[in-house]
Amino acid sequence: MISIILLVDLPLQFLLLSASMIGDTSWTDAWHAIPDVAHTHSGHVIMASFCFVPCFLTLSLFPNSLEKRKDILIGVVLSLGLIISRALGGHAASDGDFSLREGIQFLHLSSISAWGGGILVAGFFTLPRLACFDEPGSVEHFGKRLSRTVTVAVAIVILSGIYNSWKGLGGSLSPLPHSAWGRMLLIKLSLVLIAFGHGLRSRLLLKAREPWNRSRTTKIRRWVRIEAFFMLLIIVSSAWLANLPPADM
Repeated sequence: MISIILLVDLPLQFLLLSASMIGDTSWTDAWHAIPDVAHTHSGHVIMASFCFVPCFLTLSLFPNSLEKRKDILIGVVLSLGLIISRALGGHAASDGDFSLREGIQFLHLSSISAWGGGILVAGFFTLPRLACFDEPGSVEHFGKRLSRTVTVAVAIVILSGIYNSWKGLGGSLSPLPHSAWGRMLLIKLSLVLIAFGHGLRSRLLLKAREPWNRSRTTKIRRWVRIEAFFMLLIIVSSAWLANLPPADM
């Protein structure tokens, strides 16, 4: 499903970028500007990202594609390639190619993918499926493994997010409430704190010493699903933030 969305989204991004370059939203005029856009840095980034999409789509067509370690490694490599291509564009590219800012952006995107992707899949798919079984321990075991992974990812998200925010604000907190980028950053930060709070509550539940029972399974399902809902809002706010000019511009 994600591959199909990207298959439509990336060409649309390319066409919209062409329209913005010529100062006209006409699809016909934008179509003629595509060759010029293809020679820009942003054009290169979008084309590089698009190269990974057919590979993802092909891999997802095989039902057992994630059962073998080799196929999992292929999926990880493709994911990292897509993240690298996205990290080389946007606001991070303003410091030049292969800069520290792009490296930090790669870490930020990788960690938010691990946190957000893990919570979304767990909240909407995995935990409801495991809860249907008569083995409550499977939910506890999965929850603890997810918690360890997410804890590491959240730590990297926080550190890289602080760096990106400071760069976007031009090294000063004064633009935070006075710019559109700063206000959207505050909204995103609020959503992250709420999601983090729900995640912390789930982690404390998993660390409790009482025997696991059906009641705790119901709680962990509900709390992770709420966290997944806030992760969706964080993704939307991140996309909005990426399309606003930073305060340092």
